[in-house]
Amino acid sequence: MKYLILIADIDEFKPCKESLGELVEKEYRVKHMPAFDFTYNSHKCTVVCFGIGKVNAAMGASLALSANTYDGVINTGWSGAVSGVLKGDIVVSDSCVECDFDLTPIGRLPGQKPEQDEYVYKCDNALYKAALSVKGFKHGALGTGDFFLTDKERRERYKELFKICAFDMESGALGAVCYLLSVPFVSIRKISDGADDVGVDDYTNSVKTDITAFSDIILNVLNNL
Repeated sequence: MKYLILIADIDEFKPCKESLGELVEKEYRVKHMPAFDFTYNSHKCTVVCFGIGKVNAAMGASLALSANTYDGVINTGWSGAVSGVLKGDIVVSDSCVECDFDLTPIGRLPGQKPEQDEYVYKCDNALYKAALSVKGFKHGALGTGDFFLTDKERRERYKELFKICAFDMESGALGAVCYLLSVPFVSIRKISDGADDVGVDDYTNSVKTDITAFSDIILNVLNNL
């Protein structure tokens, strides 16, 4: 099987590559994006660093999926806690939604997109089940917006509106692309902070100290596929 693994931040991508060590077979670029290949448990994987935020996420996923054919897409990265999870927890996405997509002034529901049947992107597939079977991994709904969430009031509003457990800047956009292209998708995020006024410091510390976070996640999931 062939899998596309998408990582936003270069500071998440580089430690992942380095900690995979001798498994890395080839380094190159997919369009403008840094990438590398590795094989594990008979699965051939391409890891691509697409850049932070929803626009980069949607563009990066689209370009990578147009360049090759994959059996599924795995996203991983850091997220802020919203409800029911703590720093260090790993969360498998039941679903992903763009919390900051807002047409409520013209009568739409929060996050709802015109002429689109789904806007909460469900992740019930083989990738999701493999990730969920990893001991210690939790699961829940993920929310996305184009900002680093540190506002407690906004965090509570998104918790009430979307029932999310964690917040990031990419998973909802990646879910949208994979939904429209009918590609199996799951996001698996590690909690770096509490999406609050000390979130930036907590995130920075996590990035500096937890260098095997995403290679560990990826290999655990591939072991169960």
